[in-house]
Amino acid sequence: MPAGNGFIVLACVLLCWTVTQAAAFPKQHLDKLREETREAFYHGWNHYLRYGFPEDEIAPLSCMGRGSDRANPNNIGINDVLGDYSLTLVDSLDTLAIMDDQAGFESAVKKVERFVQFDLPSRVQVFETTIRMLGGLLSGHIYATSDSLGHKIKGYDGSLLTLAADLANRLMPAFDTPTGIPLARVNLRYGNKNENITETCTAGAASLVLEFATLSRLTGDDKYEKAARKAFFAIWDRRTTLNIVGSAIDAVSGLWLSAYSGIGASVDSFFEYALKSYILLDDESFLDVFAKSYAAVKENILDGWIYRNVHIITGSPVTSWIDALAAFFPGLQVLAGDINAAVRSHLVYYHIWMAYAGLPERWNYAINHGSLELGWYGLRPEFVESNYFLYRATKDPFYLHVGAQILSDIQARSRTSCGYAALHDVRTNELEDRMESFFLSETMKYLYLLFDVDNPLNKDESNFVFSTEAHPLRIDVDLIPTERRKDMKLRTGSTMIPRQGEDEDEDVGKKDIALEYSPFTSDELYFDSSLDNNLYDDDDLESIPDLVSTAACQNVNGYRSFYSFVTSWSEFYHLDGLYNFTPISDEVFPPLQETKRFPSQTSLFSSNVRPLENGTIPARRPIVDLPPTHPEAVSIPLRSFPVLELFFPAESRSRIWQHGKDLEAPSFDGHRVRFSKLDGSEGGSAGRMKILTVGGIKVLGNVKVRNLMSRGMHEQDILEVLRDGRVRLHGEDVVNLMVG
Repeated sequence: MPAGNGFIVLACVLLCWTVTQAAAFPKQHLDKLREETREAFYHGWNHYLRYGFPEDEIAPLSCMGRGSDRANPNNIGINDVLGDYSLTLVDSLDTLAIMDDQAGFESAVKKVERFVQFDLPSRVQVFETTIRMLGGLLSGHIYATSDSLGHKIKGYDGSLLTLAADLANRLMPAFDTPTGIPLARVNLRYGNKNENITETCTAGAASLVLEFATLSRLTGDDKYEKAARKAFFAIWDRRTTLNIVGSAIDAVSGLWLSAYSGIGASVDSFFEYALKSYILLDDESFLDVFAKSYAAVKENILDGWIYRNVHIITGSPVTSWIDALAAFFPGLQVLAGDINAAVRSHLVYYHIWMAYAGLPERWNYAINHGSLELGWYGLRPEFVESNYFLYRATKDPFYLHVGAQILSDIQARSRTSCGYAALHDVRTNELEDRMESFFLSETMKYLYLLFDVDNPLNKDESNFVFSTEAHPLRIDVDLIPTERRKDMKLRTGSTMIPRQGEDEDEDVGKKDIALEYSPFTSDELYFDSSLDNNLYDDDDLESIPDLVSTAACQNVNGYRSFYSFVTSWSEFYHLDGLYNFTPISDEVFPPLQETKRFPSQTSLFSSNVRPLENGTIPARRPIVDLPPTHPEAVSIPLRSFPVLELFFPAESRSRIWQHGKDLEAPSFDGHRVRFSKLDGSEGGSAGRMKILTVGGIKVLGNVKVRNLMSRGMHEQDILEVLRDGRVRLHGEDVVNLMVG
């Protein structure tokens, strides 16, 4: 294809995308969602200041402050995080600046200066204190001093940086081990003199580089960066021959204490800080670690749609669950340029969220129709974070709708008179009297940035990175002490990252900075692995990698429209049930070997959702609705399964509650509803139908809903709602289901 024609195609696609996005999500609706997110943040923040401060957290049900458990120092579930140092105040500093609340930001900084100090007998976890407190102080200092960010505080004397250095000095005794791997906990006043627990998790020991290195660059004292760097590589140097690290290690002996690994809890931010440390510090040794470890993940841990937990030596699966913390991984894949994998990873968590209106802490994918091993949802940010990064990379409005659904669910299920409460169980709506600091510092921040398309952070093409606690960290030259600037030169094409000893005469004009930031651009970035590589002519592909890398990592326009097709939707919706991700064989779902082009030019949004009449929140419809004679249809008819998926307009979804023996709800969305014949059989050909369970909840009486939709794969899967509210399935009465 001639180059000129290729340009015309690209221009047309981008124009079509722009029109689609504008129609699907008007600016006024985005503004409304942004303001709703802002109001939600201040609902939690103001009640923390009124009832919680100067304690670490607000208890959203009892409207009281919560600090450390002083009566039980061994209560690590509380004391690892809460150190009696006004945690929520410090963790939320940069959120105020990001929301452009200069008065609130300055007021919060003054409160920190007046009330926060670290000469405390608190025994805290090094990792949690680093990412929440140290990270919050550093990002607050950066906003208070940087000319370019627009929130410089007149008369500010660097007090936050002074506090950060004091805190880091109190954490440093934890690094005094034979291996350089820090102990998990340290006493802020007494150091590690009485610390006898030497076990630490990999993520906790290896995810300190961003904060400690930033502190070293800003203060000129390299001891912090050296300690964190030594710990990181001490972990990596103990990897197995598969290039896999374990989830727990002995900080003194350096021996692995856990033989399993994955991308979730206890390992997660090891991968994150490998890549982000490279971006922030321009040190390719971190990039090398990420390249090798990410390749090992895809080779040994990835299994179809699921990232398993595997044995670190053999690579064989050791568990069949995934956890909520692993939902960060799609966002990291975006940063790495692997958009194809990011979209697929995100969809798994999206479907879990849509089933439970929250993300349970642990979910077992091997059990038919799924099982919640740990059902609580602590208002974690990881899924929101990945959703934000995918929208920034693709601009696909689908991710805006996902964000709107998340916000709606949090408002409906967790809002209390004094903040937002964690869900003790996503199936029962039982609340916990806990609002962790990350809800304001991360969950609300990422939602706000998703909807605030004009936010300066969404236009910043510099090398800033979000820490694992969502604190934006960057090293501006104007923040570096003057005496240290003379031998430094900024990274090519950036306003950030001093690089030591760079050649003054280097010709930097021809460098591809986007590719430098995104070394993992996939050769098959635009299509599913089941599709052949001949979807494009060679001429079509010439400039795509550069454009994709730019869009993914530099927040500027790129070749966005094709991101909607990186996943085989037919494959996804033919998986064995919503909760059982059994790979489909080639015999059942043959690869589309003869496909030369993408099947359509509709976006992921338009193929997955349709706007309601008011143009706001979407109602989902089936993506795959194939007759049984279609060559890509699964050969087993749906009627052999006593299960039906029930959906409804998303704006009306809310909790299920029980009155006596009856279950009631506005409607059911993504809940698995198990039917049987009235006589208890599941495969009979006659008799009336009865609902046995809804989303795993046993039905003792009747099920009452106001809205009901169904999705089947075949034409004969007919759900009828009669005028009197009775329901028929396949022409048979469902005796305990009423609509209206």
